[in-house]
Amino acid sequence: MLKEVYRICPKCGMSNDMEANFCLKCGTKLTDADKKPLLKHSGRFIDVLAGLDISAEERAAAQQVEFLVGGLPADSIMNSPVYAEAVGNPGESIKSVTDQLVEKLYSTAVSLNLAGVANLKINTEVVPGVSERTVYMLAYGDGFIRAQE
Repeated sequence: MLKEVYRICPKCGMSNDMEANFCLKCGTKLTDADKKPLLKHSGRFIDVLAGLDISAEERAAAQQVEFLVGGLPADSIMNSPVYAEAVGNPGESIKSVTDQLVEKLYSTAVSLNLAGVANLKINTEVVPGVSERTVYMLAYGDGFIRAQE
């Protein structure tokens, strides 16, 4: 099956069966609007943000942040190079470490009052261990603010 659909809790991000009326993890009431695909080995930055336990003010600020592979937007000014890193535990999935990295990117951008990060690069190194491998990830780019800020 290419598309697995679950009821994803809007509060904690837990994937629940399609028939569930309440989240098994936090008890939040689920509706048809919570039906979403479960991406086990991939995802979107905004989905990581949705699963974070943060204040409404932090969430609103983070939702405005842009992450761009390309250059600075025309209405922006370079602020400072920024980076974030994530190191997985031995045997931890690359998706899990990527989610940690995305959380740290959002944290960095919001903490520094950035509008976003342009020229974003992500390096990944997988180091084999005695019994399991360890994933190291580094993201870096140009933090920017809007010209009118």
